[in-house]
Amino acid sequence: MIISGPFIILDKRPYKEAALLLRGISPDYGRISFILHGGQSMSKSAPQADIFREVEVEFEDDGSGRELFTAKRMETLLDFSGIADDQRSYRMAGRIAAFLLNNMPPGDVQLHTYEAAKSVFSNLAKLDNGHERWSLIQCSVVLKSAFLYENGMLPEAVQPEQNEFLENLVASGVDNSPLPECPERYWDILNNWLNELIAFHQLKK
Repeated sequence: MIISGPFIILDKRPYKEAALLLRGISPDYGRISFILHGGQSMSKSAPQADIFREVEVEFEDDGSGRELFTAKRMETLLDFSGIADDQRSYRMAGRIAAFLLNNMPPGDVQLHTYEAAKSVFSNLAKLDNGHERWSLIQCSVVLKSAFLYENGMLPEAVQPEQNEFLENLVASGVDNSPLPECPERYWDILNNWLNELIAFHQLKK
């Protein structure tokens, strides 16, 4: 069956002769990889096949549950390459990409994490988000919260208002909307807590 859907490219490398291996994430397939035949020679004429771009990719899924597919067509949806204009933003994007490629399960629906990643990359690329751009620490917190929430690793908070804050935080990541208000120092506290959860669940950074 021919499938068409969005895909954020997080890693690109030469594959065999003239092909490219593109690794990244999909809302419907989680972590997923594509072979783009002729991609090395197409790189100048097909700039959409580059990291930190969201593309619409067409491929055939035979239902076997594999993680590697052959891309038949790609079309750019969003370009986050502006991330490279700022060194700190680029390093943050690289850490986020590594976290997702190391930990996102293949073949699983990961809609919250996908949309949160797209929102974070939009903020890091300084695209027009319609709200004050998130700081680097906020970008980190948004992505980790969405991932842990979606994969059942975010525990219930002691206080109801804390649960409400976390739910609003995840919703902000999914919708790319203004973040819930809190004292500035709380973002560092929350980031440290999320890092402890990541270590507890033995996830790779």
